Amino acid sequence: MPINSRSTNFASQLGQKARRFMVAGVSTAALFGVISAGVIMFFPQELTKIRDVLSAQAATYKLPASAGPSSAASPDVAFLRSFSRVFSNLAKETRPALIMIIAEKKVTVNQQQIGEDFFFPFIPPEFGGGSPFPRGRRQQGIETDAGSGFFVDLSNGYAITNNHVIDGAEKISVTTFDNHKYNAKVVGTAKNLDIAVLKLIDFKPNASLKQLSLADSDKVEVGDWVVALGAPFELPQTLTMGVVSAVKRSGDVLGLNGPNSFIQTDAPINPGNSGGPLVGIDGQAVGMNTAIFSKNGTSVGIGFAIPSNTIRLVADSLINNGKVTQAYLGIELYDVTKLGAKALKEMKIDSNIEGGLVMRVLPGSPAAKAGLRPYDIIHTINGAVVHSPSEIQSQIMFLKPGTSIKLGILRNNQQKMLIANVAEAPTHTFDKSEKNQSQSPRLESELRMKYGILLSSDKPKNGQGVQIERVEANSLAEMAGLQSGDVILQINKKDVSSLGDVSKLLDDTKKSGSGALFLLVERDGNQSAIILQVQ
Repeated sequence: MPINSRSTNFASQLGQKARRFMVAGVSTAALFGVISAGVIMFFPQELTKIRDVLSAQAATYKLPASAGPSSAASPDVAFLRSFSRVFSNLAKETRPALIMIIAEKKVTVNQQQIGEDFFFPFIPPEFGGGSPFPRGRRQQGIETDAGSGFFVDLSNGYAITNNHVIDGAEKISVTTFDNHKYNAKVVGTAKNLDIAVLKLIDFKPNASLKQLSLADSDKVEVGDWVVALGAPFELPQTLTMGVVSAVKRSGDVLGLNGPNSFIQTDAPINPGNSGGPLVGIDGQAVGMNTAIFSKNGTSVGIGFAIPSNTIRLVADSLINNGKVTQAYLGIELYDVTKLGAKALKEMKIDSNIEGGLVMRVLPGSPAAKAGLRPYDIIHTINGAVVHSPSEIQSQIMFLKPGTSIKLGILRNNQQKMLIANVAEAPTHTFDKSEKNQSQSPRLESELRMKYGILLSSDKPKNGQGVQIERVEANSLAEMAGLQSGDVILQINKKDVSSLGDVSKLLDDTKKSGSGALFLLVERDGNQSAIILQVQ
């Protein structure tokens, strides 16, 4: 009997969505008279032929009919069956809310580029970044990328997804659970939060579709069962299961930009899951699948979802206003927990303290008016402990401009309480991207080799501190934001007024072994704290 078999790579066939089945193994191949240890690919009609032939050959004998599940199963088995039904029922209730999204973007034909496979930056920089997957299919100057989303309001055709799923798309196509296809338009996006709201065009809801309600993500606990829904590798209506493995995971820890804190889960999340819901066992969305931590770009059981409370606030604002109004304090922060033990000791900071170390205060900002200064450590907001800069930002950004908040700070190891009135965030706050264009030989060599700083022997105009003459390109100093013309007022909280002061404090730092210089710098009348930490 002839069998049409192909040895085409399964991964590429899957990418082309060829409707074939894979059968692997020596014994299976031998059954059909084919000696092969590889993979055999069959068309569906060929499988039907094989089934008919085998049925005819086996007419004289048939395997016993299935008796079905035993009614005398042990209590343990009965419990597991009941437990399994929780998830099968959950799938029936939630999958009808899921949508698959195809975004089309114009690209240069034959452009050689490896992207992030339409998935949030999920490979940490220390592992090389990027993705091993090609960024979608390319033909006739169009790039198509796939992602997921879910209905939150069927009557109005509103769905939620990640901003990175639709960012830059000229056309957005949506396939619903009942296999109908619609075009969609973007209602609004919050890029720094990676959230977007879509509205399906000419959408007519029906009884086969559902919408998901958003849970109170503040009540999510480590160990809660969850399922992740989406279209990984463009396989629609896929469900994976796991538990919440951490909550309030800071984006700072993950190397992700923005103020989000994340729900961490071991439910497998892969490229294409982006924008799909993370659902609790009660059928409510507790989050939106957004990123994974992986060396190879596929799931290793560490995935991250944006909490549903953040989604609700952003979606309401985008639908009502077309944008997200964000409040701000006007400060630049550094995560205290990232300072090494020696650096903490050098700065006389309690090693148990958490929060944000104030590095810079924007002139005229709410923070400046409240009296915040560089080196202050914010560790509570309205009496609640905050653990990181991203948590501080997320606590503040959704407040109504004009709202008063109490900031618990540590200044020179003394507790203080400041009152700040948050304001609407301006379009532009800080610019850290600006580029820069005679002391003793020993001091010059040490500063330039370690930090990329060349100091001037001339006195600053106001006579205070030591002025930076030049900052080397791509140096530690440039990456920290130092510029030529900056005036160093303090090193490790000690005043400097001469090159000799700088030299002595460098020696002290070397002896302490902290490897970190804490600089108080003045630029255009504004003071900022900058950390130069040698690894």
